[in-house]
Amino acid sequence: MTKKILILEPSKTIQTLILEKTKKADFELIFESSFIQYFLSILSKKPDALFINADHENPQGFEFVRFIKSMAYFSKLPIGLYTTGQQPFENYCRRNSGADIFYDFDKDTILATLTKLLELGKIGKLKKCIRNDVIKNAISQNFVEIISNLEDMEKISGLILNMITEFCEVPAVALLIQECDGPHLYSKSSENIVGYARKQFYKVCTSDFEKLRPDLNLSKITHIELPNDKNMDPFNTKEVPLSSYQQIPLTDSHKNIIGSINMVREGNFSLRQLDLIKFIGKEASIALEVAVKIKEKIRFEKNIRKAFGRFVPEQIIDDLVSSSENTDKVPLGEKRNVAILFCDIRSFTSISELNRPEVIVEFLNRYFTIMVNIIKKHGGTIDKFIGDAIMALFGAPVSYEDNTRRAVAAACEMREALSTVPLGDLILPEGMKFNIGIGINYSDVTVGSIGSADKTDYTVIGDGVNLASRLEGLTKVYGSMILVSNYVKQDIKQENDFVFRYLDDVKVKGKAKGVPIYAVDHSINEFSHLYRDSYAKGLDLYKQGIFPLAKEYFQKAKAESPDDKAVNLMLERLEDLIANPPEKWDGAFEFHTK
Repeated sequence: MTKKILILEPSKTIQTLILEKTKKADFELIFESSFIQYFLSILSKKPDALFINADHENPQGFEFVRFIKSMAYFSKLPIGLYTTGQQPFENYCRRNSGADIFYDFDKDTILATLTKLLELGKIGKLKKCIRNDVIKNAISQNFVEIISNLEDMEKISGLILNMITEFCEVPAVALLIQECDGPHLYSKSSENIVGYARKQFYKVCTSDFEKLRPDLNLSKITHIELPNDKNMDPFNTKEVPLSSYQQIPLTDSHKNIIGSINMVREGNFSLRQLDLIKFIGKEASIALEVAVKIKEKIRFEKNIRKAFGRFVPEQIIDDLVSSSENTDKVPLGEKRNVAILFCDIRSFTSISELNRPEVIVEFLNRYFTIMVNIIKKHGGTIDKFIGDAIMALFGAPVSYEDNTRRAVAAACEMREALSTVPLGDLILPEGMKFNIGIGINYSDVTVGSIGSADKTDYTVIGDGVNLASRLEGLTKVYGSMILVSNYVKQDIKQENDFVFRYLDDVKVKGKAKGVPIYAVDHSINEFSHLYRDSYAKGLDLYKQGIFPLAKEYFQKAKAESPDDKAVNLMLERLEDLIANPPEKWDGAFEFHTK
């Protein structure tokens, strides 16, 4: 089995250099640039050796090595500590960190150094962290259990509070931590502290944390009183008042306050106790930062699967969840280029008036099932159903290089699938054929979870969404089942995949600038070459304001396709423009209705 070395290196340049110099190696290199991901990778990827940049801060590289070396759980893991700076390692670092190799980075010897590191693990010649403090050693060993329970915030909070109770002899202790779902207060206290005294302690803890994090709304703090599985009563004899109070801030790897440990005891804290409290706080900060990130990502995955499970391909959900594991941030909202598709059943109001409600619902369920499967097949996401309409996204939450091509391909397949939709008992108005209209636009929009505290939906907002909706409405005006904006056509790299037909420049309601729109035909043979040529020349003259000549070309196109709605629309419009020439003409027609 190939050996794995996990490397903590924030610089992409150094990462690339190491990879270049170890191309011929028979071991695998795994890079992480942040402490949080590195710590998670130690647990999940089970490397055979660790290689850590000593210049890393918060925690410092050598402190992190000491933390790992102090735990029996990692005792057989060889660790190399290296520096890419100008200064050599200090003697203090060499004496106390417990690293097995100290390496002043040199690109010419990196392969030999990593090979040696793996060899040390094989033969078992590993150094131990020099730590003469027996109590601190015991505390570090307790963190092994905490590390194995990082997915259970309540449990690890209880373990941390137990350590403080045991080693610092306090009758009441609280841990306040900012989590993804708001601030939490975990507490333990002696049975002898009751009523008013206990409430006052929690009130002081909350008030002091608010001073550290004035940006938080602590009126909605979640208080979890944990069971007192360590007997705290001996530390509250009532012979001496609870007169000493301590608060230890907890910081993450960026020095941001993420929580605090608060405690009270009879009499004064000794210097030794204060030292142990700070030590526990420092170790707890590392574990809690990781635990908060794990909880955030578990919550994110749960919400994503709940929100998208029925309407998004499973592969997309897996990709989205997987991508979130490679960052410390869980996506909330962002600007993104997305292809938006609107699909609507033609004359659905008239259909509804002729049918019983149960027939309508059963038919829509059959229709939606077919259309949704097609959209998902092409990598799209169902944003929402709006009555009989479907709004779908291509490019959110997961984006591809060809989002617009996927959207148009889905639309074409939806058009072809119309004949396969079982009408069942559905009654159509006399002479009417079941039909749909599809509008697609490609635009920079805002995507994210939007809603209230009680209900949120992952959706998109912006002018680009409105244009897609308007295009769907215009399909019945121009007599084409699929209309797309020029933004869609321009983004599709292989235009020959589809047959686009330039129809018009339109100003949709609320917009001053015209947008070229295109029909997507079934095939090039749907209209004759003479029709296409005449329509294109007529449209060009029309845009220039040469209306009489434009009319002649549109009449030639009509002769080829007498029932074409688009050409009849243009001729009707030209009659009015010739009779009432506009003072200003920019070639775009303005629609005043949605």
